[in-house]
Amino acid sequence: MDVMAYIQENLAEVTVIMGLVFLIVEVWLLGLSTIVLLALGLSTVTTGVLVWFGVLPATVSGVVAASGIGAGVLTAALWLPMKNSQKTIKREYNIHSDLIGLNFVLDAELDASHPGTVRYSGVSWKLVLASPHHNMTLPTGASVKVVAVDVGKFTVEPVEGTAE
Repeated sequence: MDVMAYIQENLAEVTVIMGLVFLIVEVWLLGLSTIVLLALGLSTVTTGVLVWFGVLPATVSGVVAASGIGAGVLTAALWLPMKNSQKTIKREYNIHSDLIGLNFVLDAELDASHPGTVRYSGVSWKLVLASPHHNMTLPTGASVKVVAVDVGKFTVEPVEGTAE
């Protein structure tokens, strides 16, 4: 049997199956990372259903045109919601670390313009004052607490009663 003849005879079913394949690739393989296959898959399934019920003509060019136009409309309609769904709340500090809450005593004076260092667990960490304490100068011997951890950097704030 000729492939084109089979597609012509079963155009609605083939169109729905192609749309489902597009959706499966988009969801399972690409993890909803592109809007193009999502819109094309939804549009192609919808077009196949409309051909099946006789709303659209059962021609290859009609199906291709309807799927393309539908994909364009869905892309325009879904662009902003999909873009907004990718936005994440940016936290001021990394709050996921076992090192947060660690207290230690400063070996040298610490202020916003002169970050210090501390050696902890075999790593030399840069010390940076937390945002609310940028105008402070912490003397040698002051106790500080780690409030955030980044690569090679501790963000610290003074422990109550030790700052000047």
